[in-house]
Amino acid sequence: MIFFNNHIYEKVGKDVYHKQNMYCRHIIKGGKSMSKLNLDVMHDRRGTECVKWDFMNFVDSRVPKDAQPLWLSDMEFPIATNIQDALIHRIQQGFIGHSMPSNQYFEAVQGWYQRRFNWNIEKESIFYSPGTLPALGFAIRAFTKKGDGIIIQEPVFYPFAELIEGNDRKIINNQLINQNEQYSMNFDDLAEKVKNPHNTMMILCSPHNPVGRVWTTEEIRKVANLCRENNVLLFSDELHCDATRKNVIHHPTMTVTDYQNVITAVAPGKTFNVGGIPISQIIIRNEQLRKLWYHETRLKHYISFAPPLDMVLCETAYQTCETWVDEVMEYIEGNFDFLVQYLQEHLPLTKYKKPEGTFLAWIHLGAYGDSEKLFELMIKKHKVLIENGRVFGHGGTGYFRMTVACPRAFLKEGLDKIVAAVNDPQEMTN
Repeated sequence: MIFFNNHIYEKVGKDVYHKQNMYCRHIIKGGKSMSKLNLDVMHDRRGTECVKWDFMNFVDSRVPKDAQPLWLSDMEFPIATNIQDALIHRIQQGFIGHSMPSNQYFEAVQGWYQRRFNWNIEKESIFYSPGTLPALGFAIRAFTKKGDGIIIQEPVFYPFAELIEGNDRKIINNQLINQNEQYSMNFDDLAEKVKNPHNTMMILCSPHNPVGRVWTTEEIRKVANLCRENNVLLFSDELHCDATRKNVIHHPTMTVTDYQNVITAVAPGKTFNVGGIPISQIIIRNEQLRKLWYHETRLKHYISFAPPLDMVLCETAYQTCETWVDEVMEYIEGNFDFLVQYLQEHLPLTKYKKPEGTFLAWIHLGAYGDSEKLFELMIKKHKVLIENGRVFGHGGTGYFRMTVACPRAFLKEGLDKIVAAVNDPQEMTN
């Protein structure tokens, strides 16, 4: 047994611990779980090669190994027991050979998006990809040429910019408008930038990471129409589509517009907390784009087979874990409510608005001093890691991004450390 952050854990493997009986087994009836999740239990994930816990120096070399991780969009909740059981069962068969997406896989994907979003996806439109970011890289190389401009909307998920520049394309920033923490698109600026014939692609992040906007049908339609009028390919990243707040509806881009030059990326990673599994579904309804996609992925990179465990995971998640998602999102909703109250009480000068989507908080602490010094205090002295907003591009200065997909006590522990850093009079220097 070990004692960690006020919890007792039992050793279950090499350097891996959990609290015994911390998670109820689900009884499945018609794809619905009959038990209630216990999401208040915290787990020590150190020693599992977990990026969030074991490789915090990926963010900054100064981060100590014992810092509390509230960065990265991993949840601190165990995956659904249905998924665990399905993977174990598949391994116990004794063979992990080559596999390909089956009809069951396609039907699972189709069923999920039909039930959740009333989105009818044709089987031939669905392509397996080893992750969304690799898929974006494939799309950049397949549908644009070196020197082309690709439009993004900063502050935005920073790998977008890295992939654009890494493939010798140009970043074209259609800066989001921030009015009292309510973000909107600058359509006048976008209209000018899509007119440039050298700007051939746009990446739409919906729901938007990190600012948390869930774009309305009107906003999505305006974007699609501008792209249509100027023959700009629209790549719609919809990874956080299931992580919306109560009474907020995500609208898949392909359900809003009939524009054919649209590629949509979805994946089980954020929804089911399986981000470590490199799998996503790329939806392409235009036949010509499908041919170009096939040429790039199959003929240039030999993306043909699909990992068998990934197939099992997807089929199980999409077919049987709907209640798990609903319960987790309900808990996260409570965490956001807790965060709002906590900031009002302890950091009243903070600029913050509960996001419409994602399980990420986008918090402006600029009123409390230099953000770089504050970040240094957080990681080096108070040992809590959240992400510095500047890495998300223009408009990110003074902001920090943190996940709230964790037990509430763990969230409070991290917030207490942030408050201590804000109130620390020490001036740290490099």
